[in-house]
Amino acid sequence: DHSVADSLEYIATWNAAMLLSNDLNAAVGAAMTKEKAVFGD
Repeated sequence: DHSVADSLEYIATWNAAMLLSNDLNAAVGAAMTKEKAVFGD
């Protein structure tokens, strides 16, 4: 068994790793330039 703190740290690490994608970069870039985002397949 793991503590709540261990579980929260695991989820935070997992979420941080999943946010490192080209789609996030495209979305943020489009939002900053007020253009429509173009996502790859």
